[in-house]
Amino acid sequence: MRLRPEQLGKHLSSGLLPVYLVAGDEPLQQQELLDDLRRAARDQGYDERHRFSADTGIDWNAVLNEAQSMSLFGGRRILELVLGEKRPDKNGSQILRDLFANPSPDTLILIRCSKLDRRKDIKSAWVTALDEIGAIIEVWPVEGNQLRNWLQDRLASRGLHAGDDALALLIERSEGNLLAAAQEVDKLALLVDNGQVSPEHVQQAVGDSSRYSPFDLTEATAQGDAHRVLHIIQTLRAEGVEPPVLLWALSRDIRILDGMLGGGPPPRLPPQRARAMQAQANRLNPQQLRAAQASAIRADQCVKGMAKGDPWQHVTNLALRLAGQPLPRNLER
Repeated sequence: MRLRPEQLGKHLSSGLLPVYLVAGDEPLQQQELLDDLRRAARDQGYDERHRFSADTGIDWNAVLNEAQSMSLFGGRRILELVLGEKRPDKNGSQILRDLFANPSPDTLILIRCSKLDRRKDIKSAWVTALDEIGAIIEVWPVEGNQLRNWLQDRLASRGLHAGDDALALLIERSEGNLLAAAQEVDKLALLVDNGQVSPEHVQQAVGDSSRYSPFDLTEATAQGDAHRVLHIIQTLRAEGVEPPVLLWALSRDIRILDGMLGGGPPPRLPPQRARAMQAQANRLNPQQLRAAQASAIRADQCVKGMAKGDPWQHVTNLALRLAGQPLPRNLER
């Protein structure tokens, strides 16, 4: 079955299905939907959690063994599969279909992946089998009036209300990055006493016009200004911005650059931004972009606690690569 994100709460009140697939390229929505699923599962006695990630390579036979084995404590458990951009190979697809054909009442399967391809993924055997016994939830970027409504709902959940001017300022600062927008709303919840958010409150929360944003960072990488890249990262870190927010912005640029270098259609960007990114695409060669993609994967693993290292160092390395700056040998990995 298909569920829209806003339908999940009502759906969970009637119980859990054996498997859920949360797909899309908007990380905050994905994370919060999975948090809701985990919370509902814990309430129903799913106390163990086992996680497999395609970033480190999924051993599908190990997944099958884990799903079929007895729980360590004799209870119920969650089996999480983080696919990202990757998809199950032939063996993995067959194992998933076998698991879906004989679901265990003591095992809940949660699968997270990037946006589903309408030509390949939707018609694949494992997704078709999942659709028959579980739920597919797709998340999409929030833009325009949807972003406005999302911000209003987010503010209301914190007991806040914002007028048109304050909302417009919040939208301008977030530019579709829900992680950044959510952080600003959390700051406002601490700042506003009477529940009414004014433009002055927003200015105080996000800082004045001299304050850097993650998009200042992507502008600096597009311009190839390594010195400014380092300065912006240091400033954002001091202001309490978290690494995932910067990683989101940089990863978005990688996807755009990949399309530009691959001869795809021109991205829908403001003219000034489009010119800067075209100059960046002209400056980077395919090998440099592949290195940036690998750097983004390492940064994502580190941010999620799946790999050792300093998340800030990995994000800095990624930004410098996108700026076309060669890294010292000791920072290349």
